[in-house]
Amino acid sequence: MRITTIRHGETDWNVEKRAQGSKDIALNQTGLNQAERLAERLAKEPCDIIYSSDLLRAKKTAEIINSRHHVELITSTHLRESGFGEFEGQVLSDPKVSAKFSAFMDKRAPAYFTQVHRYLEEILRVGHENIFIVGHHGTVRAIICYLLKIPVEHRGVYIIGNTAIHTFEMTNDGKFAMVLENDTAHLN
Repeated sequence: MRITTIRHGETDWNVEKRAQGSKDIALNQTGLNQAERLAERLAKEPCDIIYSSDLLRAKKTAEIINSRHHVELITSTHLRESGFGEFEGQVLSDPKVSAKFSAFMDKRAPAYFTQVHRYLEEILRVGHENIFIVGHHGTVRAIICYLLKIPVEHRGVYIIGNTAIHTFEMTNDGKFAMVLENDTAHLN
Protein backbone atom coordinates (compact mmCIF):
# COMPACT_ATOMS: atom_id res chain seq x y z
CA MET A 1 0.00 0.00 0.00
CA ARG A 2 1.19 3.48 -0.90
CA ILE A 3 -0.28 6.69 0.52
CA THR A 4 0.56 10.09 -0.90
CA THR A 5 -0.52 13.15 1.07
CA ILE A 6 -0.72 16.53 -0.61
CA ARG A 7 -1.31 19.99 0.83
CA HIS A 8 -3.46 22.36 -1.20
CA GLY A 9 -2.01 25.13 -3.35
CA GLU A 10 -1.46 28.71 -2.23
CA THR A 11 -4.25 31.10 -1.20
CA ASP A 12 -4.15 34.84 -0.62
CA TRP A 13 -4.40 34.13 3.11
CA ASN A 14 -1.27 31.94 2.90
CA VAL A 15 0.58 34.90 1.37
CA GLU A 16 -0.75 37.23 4.08
CA LYS A 17 0.12 34.65 6.79
CA ARG A 18 -3.49 34.60 7.98
CA ALA A 19 -4.89 31.64 9.90
CA GLN A 20 -7.37 29.97 7.53
CA GLY A 21 -8.68 27.10 9.62
CA SER A 22 -12.06 25.98 8.35
CA LYS A 23 -12.74 29.20 6.39
CA ASP A 24 -13.49 28.29 2.79
CA ILE A 25 -10.75 30.25 1.01
CA ALA A 26 -10.12 29.62 -2.70
CA LEU A 27 -6.77 29.12 -4.39
CA ASN A 28 -5.18 32.24 -5.82
CA GLN A 29 -3.61 32.26 -9.31
CA THR A 30 -0.27 31.07 -7.92
CA GLY A 31 -2.08 28.23 -6.15
CA LEU A 32 -3.82 27.20 -9.36
CA ASN A 33 -0.46 27.21 -11.17
CA GLN A 34 1.11 25.18 -8.35
CA ALA A 35 -1.71 22.63 -8.57
CA GLU A 36 -1.19 22.32 -12.35
CA ARG A 37 2.55 21.69 -11.87
CA LEU A 38 1.76 19.19 -9.12
CA ALA A 39 -0.76 17.38 -11.33
CA GLU A 40 1.83 17.12 -14.09
CA ARG A 41 4.35 15.75 -11.59
CA LEU A 42 1.91 13.14 -10.27
CA ALA A 43 0.48 12.20 -13.68
CA LYS A 44 2.56 9.02 -13.98
CA GLU A 45 2.21 8.01 -10.32
CA PRO A 46 -0.23 5.15 -9.72
CA CYS A 47 -3.48 6.32 -8.14
CA ASP A 48 -6.57 4.22 -7.43
CA ILE A 49 -8.61 6.85 -5.54
CA ILE A 50 -8.33 10.42 -4.28
CA TYR A 51 -9.68 11.62 -0.95
CA SER A 52 -9.89 15.34 -0.28
CA SER A 53 -11.07 17.91 2.19
CA ASP A 54 -14.29 19.49 0.95
CA LEU A 55 -12.91 23.03 1.42
CA LEU A 56 -12.38 24.89 -1.88
CA ARG A 57 -8.59 25.16 -1.70
CA ALA A 58 -8.09 21.41 -1.21
CA LYS A 59 -10.97 20.28 -3.42
CA LYS A 60 -9.77 22.38 -6.38
CA THR A 61 -6.22 21.05 -5.93
CA ALA A 62 -7.62 17.49 -5.92
CA GLU A 63 -9.74 18.15 -9.02
CA ILE A 64 -6.70 19.44 -10.91
CA ILE A 65 -4.69 16.36 -9.87
CA ASN A 66 -7.58 14.12 -10.92
CA SER A 67 -7.70 15.71 -14.37
CA ARG A 68 -4.69 13.47 -15.10
CA HIS A 69 -5.97 10.33 -13.31
CA HIS A 70 -9.77 10.21 -13.76
CA VAL A 71 -10.38 8.12 -10.63
CA GLU A 72 -13.04 8.40 -7.96
CA LEU A 73 -12.67 11.61 -5.92
CA ILE A 74 -14.24 11.53 -2.47
CA THR A 75 -14.52 14.77 -0.48
CA SER A 76 -15.01 14.76 3.26
CA THR A 77 -15.42 17.19 6.13
CA HIS A 78 -13.17 14.84 8.14
CA LEU A 79 -10.15 16.04 6.14
CA ARG A 80 -10.82 19.74 6.71
CA GLU A 81 -8.30 21.91 8.50
CA SER A 82 -8.99 22.30 12.20
CA GLY A 83 -11.29 25.14 13.13
CA PHE A 84 -9.21 28.02 14.49
CA GLY A 85 -12.05 29.84 16.24
CA GLU A 86 -11.30 33.50 16.96
CA PHE A 87 -7.92 33.16 15.21
CA GLU A 88 -9.37 32.57 11.74
CA GLY A 89 -8.38 35.51 9.58
CA GLN A 90 -5.82 36.85 12.04
CA VAL A 91 -2.23 37.48 10.94
CA LEU A 92 0.00 34.89 12.60
CA SER A 93 3.21 36.86 12.11
CA ASP A 94 2.07 39.12 14.97
CA PRO A 95 4.00 37.74 18.01
CA LYS A 96 1.08 38.30 20.42
CA VAL A 97 -1.35 36.48 18.14
CA SER A 98 1.18 33.74 17.38
CA ALA A 99 1.77 32.88 21.06
CA LYS A 100 -1.97 32.70 21.82
CA PHE A 101 -2.62 30.71 18.65
CA SER A 102 0.11 28.22 19.56
CA ALA A 103 -1.45 27.66 23.01
CA PHE A 104 -4.89 27.28 21.39
CA MET A 105 -3.56 24.66 18.96
CA ASP A 106 -1.81 22.73 21.74
CA LYS A 107 -5.25 22.25 23.30
CA ARG A 108 -7.11 21.71 20.03
CA ALA A 109 -4.67 19.35 18.28
CA PRO A 110 -5.40 16.07 20.13
CA ALA A 111 -9.14 16.13 19.32
CA TYR A 112 -8.49 17.23 15.74
CA PHE A 113 -5.86 14.53 15.19
CA THR A 114 -8.27 11.90 16.54
CA GLN A 115 -10.88 13.01 13.97
CA VAL A 116 -8.41 12.73 11.09
CA HIS A 117 -7.02 9.43 12.39
CA ARG A 118 -10.48 7.84 12.57
CA TYR A 119 -11.21 8.82 8.98
CA LEU A 120 -7.79 7.61 7.86
CA GLU A 121 -8.54 4.23 9.46
CA GLU A 122 -11.72 4.06 7.35
CA ILE A 123 -9.68 4.86 4.23
CA LEU A 124 -7.16 2.14 5.06
CA ARG A 125 -9.90 -0.45 5.66
CA VAL A 126 -11.15 0.03 2.09
CA GLY A 127 -7.82 -1.40 0.96
CA HIS A 128 -6.86 0.55 -2.16
CA GLU A 129 -3.20 0.10 -3.08
CA ASN A 130 -2.40 3.65 -4.22
CA ILE A 131 -4.17 6.45 -2.37
CA PHE A 132 -3.86 10.22 -2.73
CA ILE A 133 -5.11 12.36 0.17
CA VAL A 134 -5.40 16.11 -0.44
CA GLY A 135 -5.76 18.29 2.60
CA HIS A 136 -4.27 21.02 4.69
CA HIS A 137 -1.22 21.69 6.84
CA GLY A 138 -2.95 20.16 9.86
CA THR A 139 -4.42 17.25 7.92
CA VAL A 140 -1.05 16.20 6.54
CA ARG A 141 0.61 16.55 9.96
CA ALA A 142 -2.10 14.38 11.53
CA ILE A 143 -1.61 11.69 8.87
CA ILE A 144 2.18 11.76 9.29
CA CYS A 145 1.82 11.32 13.05
CA TYR A 146 -0.60 8.43 12.59
CA LEU A 147 1.39 6.53 9.97
CA LEU A 148 4.75 6.99 11.71
CA LYS A 149 3.35 6.55 15.25
CA ILE A 150 4.53 10.02 16.36
CA PRO A 151 2.88 11.62 19.42
CA VAL A 152 0.76 14.69 18.68
CA GLU A 153 3.07 16.79 20.88
CA HIS A 154 5.83 16.35 18.27
CA ARG A 155 3.69 17.42 15.31
CA GLY A 156 5.63 20.66 14.85
CA VAL A 157 8.68 18.79 13.57
CA TYR A 158 7.09 18.48 10.14
CA ILE A 159 6.85 21.40 7.73
CA ILE A 160 4.29 21.14 4.97
CA GLY A 161 4.60 23.58 2.07
CA ASN A 162 1.86 24.40 -0.40
CA THR A 163 1.43 21.42 -2.76
CA ALA A 164 4.07 19.49 -0.79
CA ILE A 165 4.06 15.73 -1.32
CA HIS A 166 4.68 13.19 1.46
CA THR A 167 4.64 9.55 0.40
CA PHE A 168 4.43 6.50 2.64
CA GLU A 169 4.83 2.84 1.74
CA MET A 170 3.76 -0.13 3.80
CA THR A 171 6.70 -2.34 4.76
CA ASN A 172 6.70 -6.13 5.11
CA ASP A 173 5.94 -5.85 8.83
CA GLY A 174 2.74 -3.88 8.16
CA LYS A 175 4.15 -0.52 9.26
CA PHE A 176 4.53 2.59 7.14
CA ALA A 177 7.80 4.23 6.13
CA MET A 178 8.03 7.75 4.73
CA VAL A 179 9.81 7.60 1.36
CA LEU A 180 9.23 11.22 0.30
CA GLU A 181 9.05 14.20 2.64
CA ASN A 182 7.78 17.74 1.96
CA ASP A 183 8.69 17.44 -1.71
CA THR A 184 7.94 20.56 -3.75
CA ALA A 185 10.43 19.96 -6.57
CA HIS A 186 7.62 20.46 -9.08
CA LEU A 187 7.55 24.16 -8.14
CA ASN A 188 11.15 24.79 -9.24
